[in-house]
Amino acid sequence: MSPLFLALLALDLSGAAHDLARSVANAVAHEPVVLNVRNLSVLGPGETAEIRQAFESELKTTGAASADVQLTISENLSQYVLLAEIERGGSREVLLESWPRDAASAGAGKPASGRVTLEKKLLWEQDQPILDALQTGDATLVLDGTRVLLIRGGAQQSLPIPAGHAWPRDLRGRLSVNGAAFTAWLPGTVCRGSVQPQLTLECAESQDAWLLGPAAIATFEPKRNFFTGHIDVEPGGTRDLAPFYAAAPAGDAWVMAGTDGRARIYTHAWDAAANIDQWGSDIAGIQTTCGPRILATRPTGLAEPDAIQPYELIGNAANSAGPAVEFPGPVTALWSTGAAATAVSYDLETGRYAAFTLAPACGS
Repeated sequence: MSPLFLALLALDLSGAAHDLARSVANAVAHEPVVLNVRNLSVLGPGETAEIRQAFESELKTTGAASADVQLTISENLSQYVLLAEIERGGSREVLLESWPRDAASAGAGKPASGRVTLEKKLLWEQDQPILDALQTGDATLVLDGTRVLLIRGGAQQSLPIPAGHAWPRDLRGRLSVNGAAFTAWLPGTVCRGSVQPQLTLECAESQDAWLLGPAAIATFEPKRNFFTGHIDVEPGGTRDLAPFYAAAPAGDAWVMAGTDGRARIYTHAWDAAANIDQWGSDIAGIQTTCGPRILATRPTGLAEPDAIQPYELIGNAANSAGPAVEFPGPVTALWSTGAAATAVSYDLETGRYAAFTLAPACGS
C-alpha cells in the first residue's frame, strides 16, 4: 500500500514529537511500539534525546501485537522534520510533523559553512550488476536482479528474488532499511524482509510507489527504467511532472534529472525555475552539516570513467560545493541514504561492479 503522509506544523521540537506520537498511537491502535531513532539533522545529542523522551512519554500503549517505528529527524532550509515510518503486518505507513528552524533550542546551533569532501568507502563488489547496497548495523545488504545478499563479518547469506516476469533491459532497484526490516523495490515488484536474526525475504508483484527520500515517493514505470513523473512530497502534495530518472531535494526546492537529458530545478511552489545541462542522469540529495547538497554524475558514455561531484543550490543556480570523486568506469546507480549516498560503478578494467558509500565531510 502507498504511504499516508500527514503534515501538521508544530511550534517546537517537543510539540512536534508529542503530536507525532499521538498520531502514531492512533495509527497503531495502541499496540506496543518498538522505536528506533536516527538523526539526519544538525540537531545535537541533547535535542535528539529531548525528542525521543517527548515521543516516548506520549506513547501509552497496551496489547499483544507490536509495531516497528523508525523515527527520523531531518531538515530542510526552513524547517526541521520528524518522520515516523510504521511497519506492521506487511504494510507501511508514514506520518510527518515539522517545526520552524528558528524555533529550535539554542543548543542546536547553525550548519557549518564550507565545501564538502566525499569519503568513498567500498561496501561490496561482484561480477553481476549491483542495483543498490546499504550498511545496516554490522552488516551490508546488497540488491541485484536475482537476489538479496547479506554480508555480516565473514559470513554471507542470500535469498533469491522470484522471477515473476522479464526485467527491463536497464534494470534498477532501490533498498530502504528500517531497523532490522528492509524493503526492496524493483520494477513491478516489492520485496520485504528482515536481517535479524537471519535474512528473510518475501516478494510480490506491486505497483507501489518507490521511496525517494524521507518524505517523498514516486511512481516507477515498470517496463522501463525511469519514474513516470507522478510524485507525492511533503510539504507539497501530489504532483505530475515530466518523467525523470532521479530526484534530489535541495532545501525547499527539488531537482529532477529528466529523461530528456536535462535536470530541472523546481521551486517550493513546483514552478520550473531553471535547467541544468552539465549533469548526468544520476543525482541524489544528501543532508550535511553544511546544509543540503546534491550529488550529480557528469554526462558520459557507457564506456567512459565517471565522477560524482557535490553541488549547492543557491537560488536557481547549482554551484560546485567540493571536489569530484572519480570512478574507474560509469556510475550505474546513485541513491541517497539521508546523510550519505550509495554509488555503484562498473570497473572498465576488471569487468566487476562495486558499491560504495559516499559520506560527506564539511570544511572551509
